[in-house]
Amino acid sequence: MASATTTATSAGEAAVDEAVRIATDNSRRTLDTAQATIAASKRFVDLASEINRDFLSLWTTAAETSLKTTFEMQNAALASSQTLFETSTKLSNHALRRWLDVARQAQTTGLKSYQSTTKLLSSLTQE
Repeated sequence: MASATTTATSAGEAAVDEAVRIATDNSRRTLDTAQATIAASKRFVDLASEINRDFLSLWTTAAETSLKTTFEMQNAALASSQTLFETSTKLSNHALRRWLDVARQAQTTGLKSYQSTTKLLSSLTQE
């Protein structure tokens, strides 16, 4: 009967060894799966971070370009307005100078006409 007990013990040990091997394999597969999941998650987070950095860089570049373009347009409008104002002022000054010249000529002509009339009247009354 000793042989039956030894066989039963050997069969029991073999069953326990097989159960331990299966549990070990399952634990290894679970660990490998967890490590693969962590590695995939890390790659996903790294990729998402890179995409976010690229997007932020693109957005800031576009915003800066938009601001520069807006400022250039404003500066062009201001320069154009300044040129228009200066031209208008120069034309107004020129027109005023011409009007002053014409007014002075009219004054001189009026004075000469008065003086000529006075001389004419004076010469007619002296004779």
